[in-house]
Amino acid sequence: MTELLNEIEWSEPTISIVHDKKWEAEVKADIGRVADVHMRTSPSPWLRKIILKWPRYEAKEFPRKLADICGLVAAQENACRYCFGVARSWMRLWGYSEKMINNIERNVQMADLEEKERAFIRFCRNLSRSNPRPPKKDRDELLRLGYSELAIAEMAFLIVNHCFVNRVSTFIAVPPMEELENLPNSLLGKALRPLFGWKLRSIGWTETKALKGKPESFPGVVQKLIGLPAAYAMNEALSEALESEALSRKLKILMFAVVAHSLECKFCQAETAAMAMECGFTEEEFNKALATLSSPHLNEQEEKLLAWTRETIHFQNAPMQSRIRKLAKEVGEPMMLEAIGVASLANSTVRLAVLLG
Repeated sequence: MTELLNEIEWSEPTISIVHDKKWEAEVKADIGRVADVHMRTSPSPWLRKIILKWPRYEAKEFPRKLADICGLVAAQENACRYCFGVARSWMRLWGYSEKMINNIERNVQMADLEEKERAFIRFCRNLSRSNPRPPKKDRDELLRLGYSELAIAEMAFLIVNHCFVNRVSTFIAVPPMEELENLPNSLLGKALRPLFGWKLRSIGWTETKALKGKPESFPGVVQKLIGLPAAYAMNEALSEALESEALSRKLKILMFAVVAHSLECKFCQAETAAMAMECGFTEEEFNKALATLSSPHLNEQEEKLLAWTRETIHFQNAPMQSRIRKLAKEVGEPMMLEAIGVASLANSTVRLAVLLG
């Protein structure tokens, strides 16, 4: 059952703050302040960049109103206490009424929404939940209602984009931003709401680079986004995550493969198998690794992270946060943080492939 904000279980952070003055200066120059999540993800260059940019992605192919709602619905479905609080506060500062937000949270059918808008909310809720696989029937309904293929691809990217940030924030147990959550109901927030709303809009982000050449990893996923800023963003995220040296490439390929196998994504299963062969696995070794969640190609710490990856597909907050806290002590926080990023990206990538493939 979908939870409301005050019903979500949340623990103390599982990953420590690490100060990086150069990085914090970049964040401040970009969005005006450095949040807790930016400091907890700072040791991973690719992960911290996604956490800074992706939550501010501006949709081009469908209305801003739906993009705003997307962040709220995804955070609620993923039970991310941190992101849910942020999304709720942003919507209030953008001028959405408390009544409308409450109705969305309680999944009440709203008479003031068009059929196309209600269908999008269902699509967003079901893809965010995706237990275990995202439903294609919701995508087909959007096509029937007149959304373009490109608009639906961007909707799907935005949803899995939020789901990525939700997973990372939940696995880290990022502390809620109480000051932001209290702002809409404060005297200052009520008086200066248009100004705060304008400021939030001003830090929106869209990728300005076009994807050139063939996608480097998971081309069947990235190619579905061609024509959108999301194509370059997704390709860059995948490339930088797989090239990062914080975890071995063999472990990361197997992490993606575990998610692909569990969600029965034929494309990603074939892609990860080919990547594993290029990386030195035999077919027998690869299949055995998926069956046993162990491999002679991995060390003891890596095997623990591979076994944990399967748990990231569907989980409950309290047990997962407790598990990560224990695992971080065994493998070290740098490896744990990187694994959090890779597992979250694998879940988003495979779900996008299942839906758009």
